[in-house]
Amino acid sequence: MSATQRFTRLDVTFASGDSTCAAWLYLPTGVTAPPVVVLGHGLGAVREMRLDAFAERFAEAGIAALAFTYRHFGDSGGEPRQLLSIKRQLADWDAAIAHVKARDDVDGRRIAVWGSSFGGGHAITVASRHPELRAAVSQCPFTDGLASALTLGPA
Repeated sequence: MSATQRFTRLDVTFASGDSTCAAWLYLPTGVTAPPVVVLGHGLGAVREMRLDAFAERFAEAGIAALAFTYRHFGDSGGEPRQLLSIKRQLADWDAAIAHVKARDDVDGRRIAVWGSSFGGGHAITVASRHPELRAAVSQCPFTDGLASALTLGPA
């Protein structure tokens, strides 16, 4: 690691349901047991769709970041492929939180969640189910499909 490197990115996986989620763990350089933010995308998006940009900024600020891809998408496990299941995605968030709680290189008592688009809606739901979380960020949340469709009006 060079002296100017502000973080290290590790490829990690964690169990979720009957399969695994693939993730990147960003660890800030020189910070012992940093707080950690779990980042998830929307619908069927994968972490390669710019979650790295956000995770890098967190790591540069001294906060570890776990950016994961839902089961059935990308390089995560799960069959059939491209299966969109809200229930399974929420279980993936729970598994990601359990994963960071169990790690010894982050502070499992200082966890936040960050979701974008449909993941922003998930972040709200996950935060309501995990009172131990320190923060929740919902960027551009897509929270109610029916309400969103009704606001569009006739085509």
